[in-house]
Amino acid sequence: MFVQLMISAIHYLLTLCCEFNSLKRCNAMAYQASIAASTATAGRIRQLSMSPRTLHASSRSTTGAMKHPGHANANAALYHSVSSTQPPTPILPPKRILFLRHGQAAHNPRAEKARESGCSFDEFLDLMQQDDAYDAELTSLGERQAKDAGLEGIFEKNRLALGSVDMVVSSPLSRALRTADLVHSAGTTSSPSPRRICVENFREINGKLLNAQRRPRKELETLFPHWDFSHIPATDETWTEELETRRDCSERGYRGLLWVMQQKEDNILLVCHGGLLNYMMNDHPKVVLVDGRRSEEDDLTRPVGKRFGNCELREFIVSVWECNEVSGCDKFAAQFRNACEKNFVGDVLMNGRKHSQPPIITLEEVSLGESISVDNRAVVDDSAEVIM
Repeated sequence: MFVQLMISAIHYLLTLCCEFNSLKRCNAMAYQASIAASTATAGRIRQLSMSPRTLHASSRSTTGAMKHPGHANANAALYHSVSSTQPPTPILPPKRILFLRHGQAAHNPRAEKARESGCSFDEFLDLMQQDDAYDAELTSLGERQAKDAGLEGIFEKNRLALGSVDMVVSSPLSRALRTADLVHSAGTTSSPSPRRICVENFREINGKLLNAQRRPRKELETLFPHWDFSHIPATDETWTEELETRRDCSERGYRGLLWVMQQKEDNILLVCHGGLLNYMMNDHPKVVLVDGRRSEEDDLTRPVGKRFGNCELREFIVSVWECNEVSGCDKFAAQFRNACEKNFVGDVLMNGRKHSQPPIITLEEVSLGESISVDNRAVVDDSAEVIM
């Protein structure tokens, strides 16, 4: 009788151990599957954006002189950077986004030159007010910058990066829309262009200046008939006499990025403004900038967060993450953890789900070197007449 009881007890304990091990295996398999799915999506982005530059780099990888940089997998980088016991949770697949500032506009020449010389923000703003113009148009130099920076322009790196774009997003201000059209043309009936959508959240720092005012939707539809303006109000409802705060501007950019990340396209050209990009990338508590450039090839003297020059193009892998409590000891993990800990007011609705703790957006720059020539920087052009 005693022997039978012992055998039954041992059998019961063995059954419990088997069930526990099976559960551990299931959890591990589910976790590995989530990573594999995320990595596969990133791989698809790299495949879509594969170009002669990356193929050429791959062909030389065996020599040790140069390895294929691809488009850095932000998911893999982040998983390796934080504790494996509690990895951050990706909400959406990563996307490749090309951020482009518009070409020189009527209010830019003197103000941008002064900024490059180290003037204060108040001096910069005063010069823009002196040269202010309603929904400021591109100058002749601005048009030339956009053509040079574009799909058929003089910069090989830009041409290669722009070749796989499947959606173009723009600010509703004319200078950004015109730049987008010059950089990536609207196409023809036989060769249609990518979807082109205007998004209100990507307009420049709002208020005070006339150049920050936008035209009514009907007028924009007449001037740019190949664009989708269904996402903006019929009239400019947000411009006021007061200059928008850094916090509010960065929040607009953040929410605009969340909208872009929910679209079906994987390779996106986003054309907007220097002030907005600066505040969104450097000021928003839930945006983490990462430098994924290759030091042996790229010019790393420019910080990732430096303000964009006119018609400067930079390439990023963008990912959206649940704001988990994560641990880790390296710099990237610390950035992620700090972003999680920062206070934030307001819910975010994504894919029909409300997030009381807004997600973190990682922007990993993978640009291959500089993309603008000397005369494309902040200079005063004597022939800087406005192109209407």
